[in-house]
Amino acid sequence: LTQTACTHAACVPCLQQYIDDHLPRCREEQQLRVPCHAPGCRKALPQHLVLSASKAARELAAAIDEQRACLEPRICSFCLEQQPLLVNSSCGHEACEACWSQWADRQVQAAEADQHPRLCICCYPGCPSRVTTRLWREELACIPAAQRCAEMADWVDKEVVRVAHLAALKPVGPTEPSPACPVCREHKMLIRDPGSMCDDHAACELCWARWAEGQLERCVEESAMVVRSLWPECGRNISDVLWQHLCSVSCELAELERRFVFRRHLQRNPLFPAAMQVNCPRRECVGLGYLGYDTVMCFICEHQWTLDGAVGESPPEVDVQEVMGVRVKRCPKCSEYIEKNGGCDHMTCCCTHEFYWTTLKPFRGGA
Repeated sequence: LTQTACTHAACVPCLQQYIDDHLPRCREEQQLRVPCHAPGCRKALPQHLVLSASKAARELAAAIDEQRACLEPRICSFCLEQQPLLVNSSCGHEACEACWSQWADRQVQAAEADQHPRLCICCYPGCPSRVTTRLWREELACIPAAQRCAEMADWVDKEVVRVAHLAALKPVGPTEPSPACPVCREHKMLIRDPGSMCDDHAACELCWARWAEGQLERCVEESAMVVRSLWPECGRNISDVLWQHLCSVSCELAELERRFVFRRHLQRNPLFPAAMQVNCPRRECVGLGYLGYDTVMCFICEHQWTLDGAVGESPPEVDVQEVMGVRVKRCPKCSEYIEKNGGCDHMTCCCTHEFYWTTLKPFRGGA
């Protein structure tokens, strides 16, 4: 194709690619003007050539024309003044910049009253469509309240994704307060237990977490997650899905779940079936030990007790030394320093000597 202004020519594929490469700059400048492809040429490609060679250029030209049409002064339906109107693309409703700015101020004030971020819907009465973040962030870029509305929308979108597996109830629009938690009465994101059959039993995740923390003693006693629902009429424990989510909210729940995971790992040991396992006698521990030795040791808290069922304190350790702040003992055979950082009382040195850590006596059956 040859342009008449400067007689420079190029094939259709190359010309199309050249035009498409310049479209981002044209979009920023809101003007479809593509310079000639020939080095040093100051001419611009004819408009009809640009539009005929590139479909993307035609779409950009239509978008620019539409935006310019919106920016032409018209009567705002709210203030009744002749102003350029900004469109909420999610529903097509329009308002001038001043009216959108006032609407943004009202949404920020409502969110501060709720003490919780909220989605902002269209300013037109009865319209349930949300205001697009593009309108807040780009077309009202100089309005602080509009930027705050965009931040709230981003936060709500992320929260909805984060708790989507819990059938979340997200905040409603600005014409009404966001849902109030039935426990703390604060306006927050509410979540339901996906294992519950009651759709109206929802609370904020902090109240769910505090409720679960209040039942930790029962969980420890039964060495399992047995947290009852917030609503007594449900008559059931919360689901494992909700429990796992609450562990991401509460450090106390996360720590107990870590110990439960370790316990389940110990229970799956093929060398020690259930008949060879015994729970730790300490009330505050959820661990277990394995039978088959003179003393049994809990693999979580390392408490030790005798096989006859008499519970007592761990045997006193002998010959403990401290080297550079680390408690160590010497191997009874080769005198090599050994540090114990976990496990049972049975130790094996690098010299192959086997002994009991607490008493340093030879291990029964060892060398």
